[in-house]
Amino acid sequence: MSAHSVFDGIKTALVQPTFLTLDNSEASYDAVIQFYSAEGLPKMDLMGHADPYFIANIDDRISYTSSIQSNTGTPVWDDEKWIVRNIPFDAKLTVKIFDKDDEKIIDDYIGEFSIVNLINYRAPSIGHEIISPLFARHNGYFHLSVSSMLSAEGTKHLPRYTFDGPCRYSRHDSLAVGRLTMLNADCIYSTWKIQMKRISMFFKPQERQHWNKKYKAAQAIFSDGPLAVATKATIKLAHKTLYGRTLKHNENGTLTNADDLWKLVFADRTTKSIKPCRYTYVIDDNTWRFSETDIQFFADFASKHALLANGSEYVRYAGEFHPRPKHGWAKCDNQWEIVFDNGSGTYAPSPELLINLKDLLLFNFPGLNIVTYDYQDPELKKSLAALKEAVENNKTTVSTIQNIVFSCPDST
Repeated sequence: MSAHSVFDGIKTALVQPTFLTLDNSEASYDAVIQFYSAEGLPKMDLMGHADPYFIANIDDRISYTSSIQSNTGTPVWDDEKWIVRNIPFDAKLTVKIFDKDDEKIIDDYIGEFSIVNLINYRAPSIGHEIISPLFARHNGYFHLSVSSMLSAEGTKHLPRYTFDGPCRYSRHDSLAVGRLTMLNADCIYSTWKIQMKRISMFFKPQERQHWNKKYKAAQAIFSDGPLAVATKATIKLAHKTLYGRTLKHNENGTLTNADDLWKLVFADRTTKSIKPCRYTYVIDDNTWRFSETDIQFFADFASKHALLANGSEYVRYAGEFHPRPKHGWAKCDNQWEIVFDNGSGTYAPSPELLINLKDLLLFNFPGLNIVTYDYQDPELKKSLAALKEAVENNKTTVSTIQNIVFSCPDST
């Protein structure tokens, strides 16, 4: 599959509001859903207001989770847009609103509402009434808009319920894991989750990469038996700890191109430079998840592919990647590229799908420089050796800067 063939015929123009009268169960429609705000949300705790967020789903086939708005009964969601391709005429949208509480295992449930005629949607003037199932209590109003149209020639070939943007990222910082991994001076371990457009167009459902039955570590997770069940439960708990959204240690945003990816994801938050390091990654049905890896025990465990995949028996793709200067570490400038491989013993993804991975990334992040290698390629080993040297040099530089900072007398 070439990048040229993937991009041919793709239309991404925004659709205008349309009221459709066709009642064709075989027809497909594209929808752009814009989530705006809510009002009149109740207090869920003794102190302060709610910390609301919502989860929307269409026919229980595809879902969208919003950002968290802190301490408000009148939340406003800026730029919370959801584009879904090829939904049926009778598609139903359900929105559930929750109150985030970092101290609780389960967030408080505020209420929900449904739109049963999504394609011919008309917004009620006062918004959608949020109803709590408990005693059918009124818990406020929610505002959104929906634009829909028949799927165009360029999109009707996509699978049902295809997510088509925007690409949104979520970064979760763990202080506890950061103190164990000690990968940076801030003692923070970050995990990343990025929603990616049209994953099923590049990695077909029938091409899912299932767990490697020849790999002993994978057998200990996915085989039958009480030990495997306990191991998977531990992995799921660790995944929730590392990737769960929180009020205090989370950042969200939108990515539109390669520059956004470099600036908002890979640039160090303090120095604004690109840190030399290795990441493990998985691509599942909806997202790209990754975190920094290292030979140190805790960093290695926190970046296991099975953990990134939340104990799933399959992924669309998996491996490792690292950034590098396009012209070598000795000529470090503002031209960067990312080297991806298929190095995952747990899922052993096919090297033949590396081109699909490259096409997917280029489609989502135009202008991104990408190099792909099979994990056994000698060129990859050379790149990793150069990276290792750059990592050691970076540690020396950071240590020197820290010593200067900590030894400087207080000017006041």
